[in-house]
Amino acid sequence: MKTLKITRAANANLQNKINTSVVFNYLRKNEPTYRARISRGLKISAPAVSRIVDKLIADGYVVETEKLKIQSGKRPTQLQINSDKCNVIGVDLVKEKIKIALSDFRGKIISTRQGCSITEATDIGAKLIKEIEDMLACHALERDAPERNSLERNIEAQTNNLKAICVGIPAVIDIDTGYVTDAPLYASLRDLNLKEILGGHFDVPIYVENVVKLSALGEKHYGEGADYKDIVFIEVSNGIGAGIIIDNHLIRGTHGSAGEIGLYVTGREDLRYNVQNKGCLEKNASVEAIVEKTLKAVENGGRTLVSERINGESNSLTPSAVCRAAIEGDRIANEIISEIVENLSLVTINLILILNPQIIVFGGEICNLPGVKTLFIDPIRETVAASIPFEIPQVKISSLGENAGVIGASFLAIESLLLGEFPYTIDLNVLT
Repeated sequence: MKTLKITRAANANLQNKINTSVVFNYLRKNEPTYRARISRGLKISAPAVSRIVDKLIADGYVVETEKLKIQSGKRPTQLQINSDKCNVIGVDLVKEKIKIALSDFRGKIISTRQGCSITEATDIGAKLIKEIEDMLACHALERDAPERNSLERNIEAQTNNLKAICVGIPAVIDIDTGYVTDAPLYASLRDLNLKEILGGHFDVPIYVENVVKLSALGEKHYGEGADYKDIVFIEVSNGIGAGIIIDNHLIRGTHGSAGEIGLYVTGREDLRYNVQNKGCLEKNASVEAIVEKTLKAVENGGRTLVSERINGESNSLTPSAVCRAAIEGDRIANEIISEIVENLSLVTINLILILNPQIIVFGGEICNLPGVKTLFIDPIRETVAASIPFEIPQVKISSLGENAGVIGASFLAIESLLLGEFPYTIDLNVLT
């Protein structure tokens, strides 16, 4: 969104676009609301606001809902964004199963689907096209009423109502071209261009972004970061990455690699570490590292509840099993979790010292581990507080869980659609 900074008189058309943008974006942020409140909040005349709102209703962007109950006077009619204006699709190319979400115009997920694994797919573009088509067909089937429409007509209606697709990829993206420029964890993604592949099949805008950055957007607008403007989202899964939002702006960096903290050097011994697939932090603190460190301890003769339960079947060991053993007081499991916590604390402390955010949110596969708050979040918070002499930010677990990526992808798709139509907003602090 553009911040208003007008140095010359705007012509009538530009002024109307500015006013419409400002009203629409105020309504989005404060819905449900009503005309008089918009007028007071923006200090725009009531007749002007009413004209703009009427046009937004006529164009299908806004709908009127119920009237507010007040003690006296005329009851105002509430306004909100028209959720049926269009649909968007958000995709998270995760390791195990591709996640797809169909969302309405307000960003609410109305249907979800799990697809193939990107580590198994030989033609990711073709597989993703099929998964999206299946998603639209399944949603049409759910909504189909034989007495009103044929299934084919309903599928066509769902396809026509789709206005954008956003794909989150666990890789570094050239945002202009859509090319994957680096994907150390997933060789199958290198040089992939889903923007070009999907754009050649679906007649809608295609957006591609790093999935952790999308997760940060999701957390900012729908999760724990909703009340903050400076946020760091740390994903801890097979890989580790950070999504950084400062002053409500997503930080991408010069080549799109801002937040690639999986490569964070945890000590002098890791200088000149030759990254083959996992970075230093991922080697020492990812969810998979929990299993790897436990197996190594077992191989070295360590007595642990875990070794008794897997009974020599190392392939059956899971991060959750290690966490459950730690909760039950197993010494080796607790030592391994403590080592993971220390490494995550190191990068968290340095991010706080460099960025001074208001909140740190942990997300990814770590959200699903037993005792995540007790084993990870509380100890990280305590270590951070003991290491930094000034006020520290909030440290929380994601409220969106592993859906943060598709939620953020849906948000970016909607936001990108609206940017051209409603590019202006106002910082209300300058009006007070």
